[in-house]
Amino acid sequence: MRSLIDFFTKNFNLSNFWVSNGISLVIIAVVVNHLGQPESFPFDESYKFPWIPILVSIVLGAAIIGIAKLNFDYFKKKYFLQEINLRLLLRFLFSTLGYLSIFYGLFYLVVIGIVNGTEGYSLYYFLTGFCVTLLISVIAIAILFAKELYQLYRFSSIEGKLKVAHGGKITLVGFEEIAFVYTENKIAYIVKTDGTTVFTDFTLNEIEEKINAHSFYRANRQTILHASAIEQVQAVENGKLSVRLKSDLSQERAQEINISRYKRQEFLNWFENKL
Repeated sequence: MRSLIDFFTKNFNLSNFWVSNGISLVIIAVVVNHLGQPESFPFDESYKFPWIPILVSIVLGAAIIGIAKLNFDYFKKKYFLQEINLRLLLRFLFSTLGYLSIFYGLFYLVVIGIVNGTEGYSLYYFLTGFCVTLLISVIAIAILFAKELYQLYRFSSIEGKLKVAHGGKITLVGFEEIAFVYTENKIAYIVKTDGTTVFTDFTLNEIEEKINAHSFYRANRQTILHASAIEQVQAVENGKLSVRLKSDLSQERAQEINISRYKRQEFLNWFENKL
């Protein structure tokens, strides 16, 4: 029983892209198809559970999410990590809609052919469904990737320096110089890649707001990591991860950092793009 619980905890984390959006898709499909036709409304006398429309909606929605995600990952690795501009965004959007158009055409032919036979084909219903699908796809793409695109844009457009004030002095620390940041006794310390430490007057939350989420990760309440500082990631008990930092950073209190099982998948998704 314990192993079964651990399996579901590791693989069905709500922070996982597929799990969270899969649950949302099922809920939306059930609600929309119960409101779409009078006989599908729960309080109608002739109510029948609309399992076929729900199944079709889930398959179509999953395809939209899957195709958009695959294309986004491709653009992210090839283009978005270097720069983000309107031309690239439009190219990503229209290429995704192109793939979805091809899929929708094949999907329509197969589903209508199975359910109603060849006599069920209708140009009007095809074009209506096609336009609605593209409109929903544009909205879905905006919702799914707006946050990550903003973070990538912020990463590509910022100057990459943190202005640190402490004891009446101001020090400029480049993001590439930061190995990790930790807090102790309510004081935040920046450990640089050369092993030196910079004292700050910031809280860890304030530093998190100033740096970019592409290169840095908030591991826990005490620590923010830069990807370049990580030497090894290892699974430990209770679904947690142990992150070992590079030994030349010489900070014993932070050489090994635990990632909770609740943040495990989120961390792995972040770290995967740094390999």
